[in-house]
Amino acid sequence: MSRIETKGPGRWSPDARIEGSALHVPKTSEIIARWLRRELLRSRPSPGDALPSEVELRERFGVSRPTIREAVRILETQHLVRVARGASGGARFTLPEARMVSESTGIYLQAHGTTQAELNEARIAIEPRLIGFLAGRLSPEAIGNLRAEIDRQAAALDDVAAYSRSHEDFYGLLSALCPNRLIALELLTLRDLIQAQTELVGEAWVQALPQSREGMVRHVEVKRRVVDHLAAGEAAQAEALWTRMLEAQQRLTTELGVGDNPIEAL
Repeated sequence: MSRIETKGPGRWSPDARIEGSALHVPKTSEIIARWLRRELLRSRPSPGDALPSEVELRERFGVSRPTIREAVRILETQHLVRVARGASGGARFTLPEARMVSESTGIYLQAHGTTQAELNEARIAIEPRLIGFLAGRLSPEAIGNLRAEIDRQAAALDDVAAYSRSHEDFYGLLSALCPNRLIALELLTLRDLIQAQTELVGEAWVQALPQSREGMVRHVEVKRRVVDHLAAGEAAQAEALWTRMLEAQQRLTTELGVGDNPIEAL
């Protein structure tokens, strides 16, 4: 890593950006953090690899200890660095996890009063295309893994908690098998949002179990047919079935009287 030039406050910077009607000139620590982030993601160190020491960074950038520490804290909030204390401590590279996206998304949606009904509407608009993308892209082994997870869900029809966990695991499996990283991340984010809502409205499901069990059986059978279409490379058919399944879940949410309830973050 080479020395970089930093600008003092009030001077123009190529990193300056417009925020609203004001020109935001980044602090020195922000510029250093941005440069370090680019270098880390370009060089792709292994998780756990140490960053240069605080002394080395101060010498390299010609700035004070508090500025370097603030830059490292920025990287820490971005989940790119983990800071350990003690003799063997220091800043170490780490890969961000999908859960940080789920948590931030959930907090944003909850803070803005997003309802269960809105979440259902968004899922109906988005999820079928994500599922359809996988048609013809999964190996026979991957299809077998999906079918095995559906079998586990079918065996848990009388245990709402286990049934819901299996449903969430199905999303996790779809994500793990997906060859596109962005789509895989979207599937994991949806999984975590669904998990939070299951915990929130689970009691209503339990109370309505006699009425909803039939729908749970249909849900499992639809999943089997969806996986059959994915194996056959039939994206449109898989998307249509997934849409109908989500619409059925939306109707159940309405029947349970929880559609207007705000969603819960993780």
